[in-house]
Amino acid sequence: MKFGRNLPRNQVPEWASSYINYKGLKKLVKAAAEKARNGEAVDPAELFFALDRNLEDVDSFYNKKYAEACRRLNLLHNRYGSVPDVVATLDQDEVEEVMGALLELRAQFRNLQWFGEINRRGFVKITKKLDKKVPGISSQHSYISTKVDPKPFAKDGNISRLLNDINRWLSVLGDSQNTDDSRSDRSTRSLGRASAKAMLNLPQAQLDVLDQAVRSDEVEALKAGLAESTIGSELQRQSLLLNLLQRSISARSRKCITHLLSQLKSLDEPDDINGRNCIHRLVIHIGRTKSSPQDDDSVSAYPVPVGSHFTNKHLQPAVSSTVPVKAINTKESNLLSKDDEAVQLLIFLLDQLSPDQRIALKSRDSFGRLPLHYAAQFGFVIICQIIMKKMQDWNQFDSKDGIDAPEWQDSEGFAPLHLSVIGGHPLTTQALLQGENWQGSSEAKVQLRKTVPKSGAVLALATKSNYEPIVEMLVKAGVDINWTDKTGETALHVAARFNHVGCARIIVNGSESQKADLEIAENSYSWTPLHVAAVDGSITVVQLLIDSGADVSRPDASGWTAKEHAALRGHMDIARLLAAHTDEEEAASRVAAGMQPSGNSPENSSIDERRSNGANANSGPRPAEPVKSFGHRYLTNESLVLVSLGSMDIRKTTDAVHLDRVPLNEAHNTQLDTALSVVISANGAVGEATVVDLPVHESIATEPVVFTTQDATNVKLLFDIVPTYSGGSGKNKIGRAVALLSSIKPTLGTQRMNLQGDVCVPIMSGNLDVIGTVNFNYVVITPFHHPNMEITSRQTYWKKMSSTMLIGHRGLGKNLTSNKSLQLGENTLPSFIAAANLGAQYVEFDVQLTKDHVPVIYHDFLVSETGIDAPVHTLTLEQFLHINPDKGRDRIHQNGPKVANGRGGSPRPRSHSFTPKRSLSMGYAGTGHAEMEERMKHTRDFKEKGYKANSRGNFIQAPFATLEDLFRKLPEEIGFNIEMKYPMLHESEEHEMDTYAVELNSFCDTVLSKVYDLAGERHIILSSFNPDICLCLSFKQPSIPILFLTDAGCSPVGDIRASSLQEAIRFASRWNLLGIVSAAEPLINSPRLVKVVKELGLVCVSYGVLNNDPAMVQRQVKEGIDAVIVDSVLAIRKGLTTAESASGEQTRAATTPESEKELKTLEEGQ
Repeated sequence: MKFGRNLPRNQVPEWASSYINYKGLKKLVKAAAEKARNGEAVDPAELFFALDRNLEDVDSFYNKKYAEACRRLNLLHNRYGSVPDVVATLDQDEVEEVMGALLELRAQFRNLQWFGEINRRGFVKITKKLDKKVPGISSQHSYISTKVDPKPFAKDGNISRLLNDINRWLSVLGDSQNTDDSRSDRSTRSLGRASAKAMLNLPQAQLDVLDQAVRSDEVEALKAGLAESTIGSELQRQSLLLNLLQRSISARSRKCITHLLSQLKSLDEPDDINGRNCIHRLVIHIGRTKSSPQDDDSVSAYPVPVGSHFTNKHLQPAVSSTVPVKAINTKESNLLSKDDEAVQLLIFLLDQLSPDQRIALKSRDSFGRLPLHYAAQFGFVIICQIIMKKMQDWNQFDSKDGIDAPEWQDSEGFAPLHLSVIGGHPLTTQALLQGENWQGSSEAKVQLRKTVPKSGAVLALATKSNYEPIVEMLVKAGVDINWTDKTGETALHVAARFNHVGCARIIVNGSESQKADLEIAENSYSWTPLHVAAVDGSITVVQLLIDSGADVSRPDASGWTAKEHAALRGHMDIARLLAAHTDEEEAASRVAAGMQPSGNSPENSSIDERRSNGANANSGPRPAEPVKSFGHRYLTNESLVLVSLGSMDIRKTTDAVHLDRVPLNEAHNTQLDTALSVVISANGAVGEATVVDLPVHESIATEPVVFTTQDATNVKLLFDIVPTYSGGSGKNKIGRAVALLSSIKPTLGTQRMNLQGDVCVPIMSGNLDVIGTVNFNYVVITPFHHPNMEITSRQTYWKKMSSTMLIGHRGLGKNLTSNKSLQLGENTLPSFIAAANLGAQYVEFDVQLTKDHVPVIYHDFLVSETGIDAPVHTLTLEQFLHINPDKGRDRIHQNGPKVANGRGGSPRPRSHSFTPKRSLSMGYAGTGHAEMEERMKHTRDFKEKGYKANSRGNFIQAPFATLEDLFRKLPEEIGFNIEMKYPMLHESEEHEMDTYAVELNSFCDTVLSKVYDLAGERHIILSSFNPDICLCLSFKQPSIPILFLTDAGCSPVGDIRASSLQEAIRFASRWNLLGIVSAAEPLINSPRLVKVVKELGLVCVSYGVLNNDPAMVQRQVKEGIDAVIVDSVLAIRKGLTTAESASGEQTRAATTPESEKELKTLEEGQ
């Protein structure tokens, strides 16, 4: 799944069509697995046939590209010899020319190495998936070793050798740029060296004469020097003249240019490493010297742009997951004018060409590019116009099929128009489109353009880069706006993915000759642009598509609508918008008519992809997984260390591994431009080293590396950066980062910890330079022991209920001043008792720890009743209880005996009721209410809400309670849903608290101790919004089920695991939790999501104010929700009973009624 999703990002974009067809192969594996599950025989022949064809395609493409690159490297050796030292004598122009060629070659070889490595990984992944999914097939080892590895792309050491050779050349060239040789001296030597074969017989004195004549533009001296030179063959003479012409152009010597052109038969230079002539080189020279500074500083991971001004640039290590997009060029018109000396020289050169030499303007270099390609790539409008005018005058400008037709394309399929678009040059793009109509525009040309696939691809590229003016030009010029790539995606899919609403609007509006088809579905899941926008959270594009008439109810291949995709992924603003435009009945009937949705298996359905550029294909449903079994793995005597690369905080954009840029002049000294991996290992802990290829995939933060240890303080985490091809062997380490768990985080006193979990450590190279950083976070979970902890005889946590269970939220409901009737104070004993009496099988309440580590019942993080914003963990138990005292409670001394209350005698025992020590009417205590409000009025919570829960005057106040109070005073038949209230970083920031809390393990151990001390036969469920708390609770004990609470996208969060219903499902499934408790809105908006949860073997519970409406609860009950947490216990109990009665009436003849025993449907474990 992860490989497939990240494959598009790791591809060289222009070679994307030549990579392994991972999606297609995965589809075949899924189909075979489905057959095997259904008991049918699986014939692997089709699979292996497809694998072999993919292997052939990859191999032939690699071999073709490798041969091209090697041929060009041989030209370099033929021209300059195989020893690079002699190149140090070249002049600046030639040094730049050769460096440009070498950097292009190195980029080509690097890309080939990437290409080979990524494809080999693809074959390994798909054969592993085949072995895992289809029983009886164990093909991975044999297929990889006998068919894949013998291919050159799989393990090609030749590329490494050639890259070393290129680095050697770059090293010498880089050094030569820093020397102080006089230009004339170096120029003279370069003349002898650059054409060594043609000038072996010329003495140095003659070379000096010729060069001086060229530099001073003395044509007579040049003629005399040429007359004196004795060169054998005409071929050698032409080669000398070409070299002198190049020197004359560099020196701006117009008279010499005129004379030399009169002597030359052709401008072709067969021994040039790039196959270029002097016109190519002049245009590229102008590009290098006149490019804007923003282009100089731009960073490109792929490829080094042809002829770019590379000497001021840096090398980007090969760890960036995305290629940076250049900003659109808004300064084209200011870059170059017709009066510029270089432009005038180009005009002069072209004017002096004889008819036989004019073909040079249409000659192609080794990349298949014309001079016009380079002018377009650099974005020089005036150069493009000059070249097009000359080509038109000389009948070389055939634009009858458009300027993007195949005859204009280079060897990569790019026409000048495409390069201009990719570079972000709107004025150049406009000039090229105008130039093609020099003989008048025609409808036929517009129609022909629709058939040019590369133009459709470039429209998608311009859309991805958000070049709105260029997108508009291409649409008006007739580029096919409904063109689809090999995955079936259009430019509108791309705009939807990246939320480029301006580009989307241009495409949707189309032109007079064509309109966008909003319902084109891509191949993997049949996602339309609306599905893609909903999946990726692009609300502005969703609004645009709805306004433009997109089909909002259309199901994808798995049967899911855009609304359901948005609700699952936490994009509730989009889900609400789509719900407002959806006819529920029509949507339901369309889904029923097509395929039934398959959310049961994360690998089977579109519903599981995080992003729209995923890889997967749907196959039919499979049986739901069983509910979690009792007695999962837990820690007994070892601690667990969970290490996650990157940050859990979705608000941060830091890379998991960041490597610094390297100046190009030093690029030969580094291996950072190779495919890299990070190896995570630990000293002082048990666990295999884990290799993670860079760039890391998006979900790496939620996939921790696991180590076990007897003592976490002795653990040293090691992060080694190694070349991917080295197999992680020690001698090839490029750098290492080390983290000592005992000191990597500052201590905050005993049993306190910092909520800021991210850690950054530097990576040191072999020569002790800091070459980058590793960002990670870790959690240490220690074992918990208690004499009452055991795996009981019951086999499952959760018995199938005959009806949905009812859980009282904070007792009889959350306190709201909007209620028409007076409420009991939330999280108080009277409230819990009332909820149980009205039919709640469980009561839900929040537990926090005081400063002296006593579990107390309190919802808010801040105790505003103190008059300040004091977190619960800053108050002792006595201080906490004193704020809202129970006059009947025994005074508690930490280490002393109980003291009788002030009235004498023993306190009245309370079991199913509480002792009223004061009137419960609103006006009681005279000014007590006013005093409390006066005290709280400057606190954060009171300012925000205008009231405080369980406060006198607003609610029927009851004393604060401890967890022990609840166990002792509530009947054992009332189940407890204990929410562990522990702040996450974003919550502490939101409430403006200090970012520390009780240490994670201390918090869990204290609560678990109290629970095991007092639980007896009571049914207990533990839950928390904090994912780390859930992990801790799960690994510490085997017998109490854990539920993960999630806002499911209804409110902004920081932790990625808490960001959506989808992430909650992933988290609960991965760590074997009982289930999830989701905010009700996504499940009410898209009720079928309940089945997505349940079919993965998870229990599904919901909470929130929407659950106080019986109709909303009923929507969830119809889909089989296990329990609802509600404030209005009585109303919902009645609603459920009524619905069950109505259902019972219809089936009474066929079934035994069980609904009379609703309050006794707690699990009995049979």
